Amino acid sequence: MALPTSGPLSMQDIATEFSQGSTNMSLYTFGSTLPTPTVTSNIELANDFYGQSAVTLTSFSYNAQDEVNPTEACSLEEIGDTAYHNGSGSLPVSGDNVYSDSSGSSPLENGSTYKYDNGTGSGGFLNIGASGIVSSLGNCR
Repeated sequence: MALPTSGPLSMQDIATEFSQGSTNMSLYTFGSTLPTPTVTSNIELANDFYGQSAVTLTSFSYNAQDEVNPTEACSLEEIGDTAYHNGSGSLPVSGDNVYSDSSGSSPLENGSTYKYDNGTGSGGFLNIGASGIVSSLGNCR
């Protein structure tokens, strides 16, 4: 899970997030592990590490308006928002976790259905279960 975006942040928090040892900790070493580099010259604990995550997510296009069923989701016209999933493919599949942010700290709404660009031209729909997990998906017609 991502590091906090505010409040207390320790070197141990960073070591745990990036699977680093907890002895001889170095901001320089931790800075080199950042997937979203913010480090330019001086490395600062809060400025460079708040909100960072060791999670690697893949972006895809969707409509952020949540609906209650596939028919309503598929009736939406625009697909202009960006979401992120933790699967290995370019698009989410059942069982992937899906987030509205690139750090993986904001899962999509449990029990909601979203339209997404699945490459078919008419789009597809994602049903979201607990903790932002894709419970099912299909094509819009």
